[in-house]
Amino acid sequence: MSTLIARQYLQLLQMPGTFHAQKINCELCNSNDHLCLLDSVQGPCGKAVALPVLGCRDCGHIYQKYRFSETFYKAYYNKFYRLNLFGNNEPERAFFQDQVRRGEHLCQYLKSILPSKGKLLDVGCSAGGMMIPFAKRGWSVKGNDPDRAYVEYGKKIGLSIDLVGAEHMSPHGDYNFIIINGSLEHVHDVNKVMRLCRKASAENGLLLIEGRALGYGIKQGFLTHNHRRYLTTNSIEHLMYQHNWEPIHTTHDPVCGPTRPGAVFVLGRACVNIDSKRLEGIKAQGRKALQEDHMPSLRALRPLT
Repeated sequence: MSTLIARQYLQLLQMPGTFHAQKINCELCNSNDHLCLLDSVQGPCGKAVALPVLGCRDCGHIYQKYRFSETFYKAYYNKFYRLNLFGNNEPERAFFQDQVRRGEHLCQYLKSILPSKGKLLDVGCSAGGMMIPFAKRGWSVKGNDPDRAYVEYGKKIGLSIDLVGAEHMSPHGDYNFIIINGSLEHVHDVNKVMRLCRKASAENGLLLIEGRALGYGIKQGFLTHNHRRYLTTNSIEHLMYQHNWEPIHTTHDPVCGPTRPGAVFVLGRACVNIDSKRLEGIKAQGRKALQEDHMPSLRALRPLT
């Protein structure tokens, strides 16, 4: 990434111009064989920023070409992320209430699969509203997020939330259910987060991952700079298998209600051994979906200026 482009992007973010970015290989299979799907994405103020979006030819994973240092992401999500999205850092009550409703939808959707009580970990929980319906049902709940204002909002109403990025959470095992609703598309190191989630899980624990950025982006006509990767059902299943989770339910259903259109969900169960043949099958499906579905949809998006 050129110094000029990096400087322009950081200026749009209203951040210090001291951060640098590097090209990366595919985060899932480490391949450097890719297609360029988009030359730019929408940045702050609706401005186009030169953060190319790539599709891996080997597994179909869709991700941004450049990755900034971890210090950039820590600074951005602690202060600038919500400021760029909403114009202020403070959570609004409507946002929190929507989180609570989404948590209730999730409880209802999975009521035949989840235990009646257990331990919940919400990774990237924001203000933590999705945990409330579980807590009301007798669950022990814990969350983490790097956004100080949103963490403090949740803590003021009694939720247990750690102010920390997902790569630095230190959960102690026994979690029956772990949820990552959209935030896995934002983190600096997706594989480190997956390893920590597996370490945190109880035996036969469940993990739910939501991918939202791609489907919602196609619906609105552009992808945004905030999402460092654009997860599909194939790439989520791929991540799960690599980190000892067996996908047991994959769906486009509105698992958490209607307020996040375009989202996809994969539910996995902790396992011991990776099915290498199944993983190769998922990679093949990812390549096919990239060529036949995602590439045509992305290349049909309107140009950004």
